[in-house]
Amino acid sequence: MRKAMKKFLAGICCMALMVPLFAVPASSDDEAESSSSEESEAIDADEYDINEDKLITEDDAMKNMKLAVENSNLAFYYNESEVQFALKDKKNGKIWWSNPINADASAGKKAQKEELKSGMSLVYAEVSRRRTLTQVARTKSKYQMKVTDTGVEATFDFGDAEILVPVKYTLNDNYLAVSVDTKEIIERNGDKIATDISLLTTFGAADSEEEGYFVIPDGSGALINFNNGKAGYKIYQGKVYGNDITAVKTTKPTTSQPIYLPMFGIVKNDGGLLVVADKGDTCATINTYVGAQNKTSYNSCYFDFEIRTSDEYLMGGESNPLKVFEKRGIKVPEIEVRYYPVSDTGKVDYIDIADAYRNYLTDSEGVTKSAAADKTALYVDFYGGTLKTETVLGLPVTMQHKTTSFKDAKNILGQLKNMDVDSIVVQYNQWTTADIKEQVSDKAKAASKLGGNGAFEDLMDYAKINDITIYPAVDNLTFKTGKGYWTATDTAIRVSNAYSRQIEYDLAHGVENKYYKAMSLLSPRKYAKVFDNLADSYKKQGLSTISVGSATTVIYGDYGRTTISREMFKNNLQEYMADLQSSVGSILADGANAYVLKYVDHVSNVPLNSSKYDLFDVEIPFYQIVMSGLKPVSSTAVNGDAQIADLVLSAVASGTNVRFDFVADEANELKDTKYDKYYYADYRYWVEDAAGCYKFANEVLSDVAGNQITEYNILSDNEVETVYANGTKTVVNFADKTVTKNGNKISLYDYIGKEVIG
Repeated sequence: MRKAMKKFLAGICCMALMVPLFAVPASSDDEAESSSSEESEAIDADEYDINEDKLITEDDAMKNMKLAVENSNLAFYYNESEVQFALKDKKNGKIWWSNPINADASAGKKAQKEELKSGMSLVYAEVSRRRTLTQVARTKSKYQMKVTDTGVEATFDFGDAEILVPVKYTLNDNYLAVSVDTKEIIERNGDKIATDISLLTTFGAADSEEEGYFVIPDGSGALINFNNGKAGYKIYQGKVYGNDITAVKTTKPTTSQPIYLPMFGIVKNDGGLLVVADKGDTCATINTYVGAQNKTSYNSCYFDFEIRTSDEYLMGGESNPLKVFEKRGIKVPEIEVRYYPVSDTGKVDYIDIADAYRNYLTDSEGVTKSAAADKTALYVDFYGGTLKTETVLGLPVTMQHKTTSFKDAKNILGQLKNMDVDSIVVQYNQWTTADIKEQVSDKAKAASKLGGNGAFEDLMDYAKINDITIYPAVDNLTFKTGKGYWTATDTAIRVSNAYSRQIEYDLAHGVENKYYKAMSLLSPRKYAKVFDNLADSYKKQGLSTISVGSATTVIYGDYGRTTISREMFKNNLQEYMADLQSSVGSILADGANAYVLKYVDHVSNVPLNSSKYDLFDVEIPFYQIVMSGLKPVSSTAVNGDAQIADLVLSAVASGTNVRFDFVADEANELKDTKYDKYYYADYRYWVEDAAGCYKFANEVLSDVAGNQITEYNILSDNEVETVYANGTKTVVNFADKTVTKNGNKISLYDYIGKEVIG
C-alpha cells in the first residue's frame, strides 16, 4: 500500500472513532432520512482498507467506455452497464469522470461506494407521514439509456419512491449540459412526491492522493483544499441566493454571507472545471465534502435542487412542528447543470475559473461591460427617514423622523467635493414618504419631511454638475397597508398556508424583538404593478437612475392559491428589470445575484470576506475578480467595520471601490428606531476619513479601473499581489498598511489618521 494512502487511512480511522457521523450539513434545517440503514451504522476501521487488486488506471477505465458524441473541443463517453460518463477536454487530453473509476477499491463501506458510483440521488416525501427519504440511483433504481445525436438520455425509475426521473446529457461546443425537464417526472403514488434531485454528485471527485481545491462563491469567495484533514467538521451546504424567506424562522438564522453566483469550480492536476447551475438556480444548493467526511476517501462538490419546498407549523398544544410540502405540482420547469472544462497553457487556478465564469456571463447571459476605464468613485449610502415613537401630550405617537434631509445630503456631498473627492456614487434610501412610513413605495415623490420636491430637485441639480450620480432607492420587500396595497390580500403565503410576516430579531438573543410589529412580505404577484408604477413615475420626474434595494438579492415564493416559485419570480424579475432599465436608465444594485447583472451598472455593498466556515481553507475575492473589467463594485461600509484598515486594504487589493454609510442624525437620535443599527454612521465623524480613503483607493486603482484581474497571489499571511490586464502590479502589505504599486510605495497612514487605523 502506498505510503501517502496509509497515512490518510490512519487519519480517517481516528476520525471515525471520534466522530461517527460526518455527513451532517453545515446549514441544513431539515435532514432527509436515509432509506439505507447501512449508511447510519458505525464504521469499522477495517472498512477503510483499500483493495489494491481492484485499482485500475484511467486507460483501463476508458476501455469500457463508448464514444457517444464529440466535437472539435470535447468528447463525451458512456458506460451503460455502470451508468458512468466521461468528458474529455481535447485541448489538454484531461478526462473528467462522472464517478470515481476506483470507487470499488476506495475506503468506505459498500453503501458509500455504491453512492460514489451512483452519480444521482432523489429525495422524496411521504406526505401522509410528513417525512422525507433519500434514494440513491445505483441501488434504488432501474434505468434505461439511449444514445442520441447530441449525447445520452437516461431514465431512472426509483422503485421504492414510485418516481421516474428522465435525465439528458447533452454535449455542446464547450460544455456538457445535464438537465431534467420536470414536466417529464412521473410520480405514480400521490402520497410520494419528489422534493430534491442531485445530479452527478461525484463529477470530478478527487481521491486521497490528488492535490487541488474547490472554488466556492460564498461571500467574496473561498477555497476548500482536498484532503484538508477537516473530516470532523460539518460538510458545507450553501443555498444559492439565500434561503426562501417566505418561511419565517422563530429564531434568527445563523449569520452567513450570500451566494450571489450559481456556480463552483474544481481545480486539480493542472486542469479545472467550471460548474454552473444554468437553469433552476434559484432552488440550487452547493454541497461540498472532503476526504472522510462522507465516510469515503473522496472529495466532491455538487448541486442539489429543491424542486418542492417545505414549511413547518405548530398545532395547538403540540411541541414538535409538523412538516408540510409545496402543493400543486413542481413549479421549477427545468434544472440544468453545465460542466465547462477549463484549460490553460500554464497551471490552472481560480483566476481561470473566474475568467471562464465571466465568459459565461457575457456569452450566455448577455452581461455587458459598464466599468469605465481610469475612473474610481467613492460610494455613499444616505438614509433619509424612519419611524420613531415620540411622546406627544404624554402619549406615545409613532411619527416620521428625519435622519438625513436633502439639504443635509447636499451639505455632506459639498464637503466631500471640497476635500477633492472627484467622483461620488450615492444610494439614497428611504427618500419617499411611503418608504419612511413602511408602505409600498412605487412613486418618485420626495418626502416632505426631508424637504420635499424642491429640495430634492436642488440636490439632483447639484449632483449633475459635480460628477455625482445619485440613485434614489426604493425597497418594497415588506410593507404595511396603504397606497393601494393591502396586507390582507397582497402578502406572500407560506407553504403552511399562513401569511408570511417578517420579524425583527433581538440583537442579543436572536429571538423575535416584540418592540417592532411583524411586517408583511410583499407577494411576488404585486411586483409587476410596483415596477410598472416605478418606471412610469421615475420617467415622468425626469429621473434616469434608480436602485431597487433588496430586489436584486432576495428571492422568494408565494405558495397560495396562485403559486409562484422562486424560479418563476426570478424570471419575472428579469422582465421587470429589463423594462426598468429601458424606461429609466441606469440601475445600481445593492448587492447583485447573477440573474440581475445584465441590467445593472453598479454593484454596491459586496462583502470582502466569506462566511468563514471551518471547512474553508483560504478566502479569495472571487466575486470581485469575476466583476473586474465588467462591473464597478464597491465594498461594504468602511465605517461599519471593526477593522477599517484591513477592509480598505482588502478593497484595493481586489480592485474594489470603498463605501461609507452616512446619516446626519447623532447616534442617540437613532435609538428605538430601525436605524439604530447605523449608530456608527454620523457623517461628522467620518467625512474626512471617507475623503482620505477615496484618495488612497484612487491612487492605487485609478489606472486599473476597467481592467480585468489576471493574477491574485497570496504571498504570505500579510501580503497579497494583484496583477491587472494592463500590466499594473500592486502588492498590499496588511502589516505596515502600505501598497507597493509598480515599485512605488503608498501608505494608508498618509491618507487617514492613525487613531482610525488603530
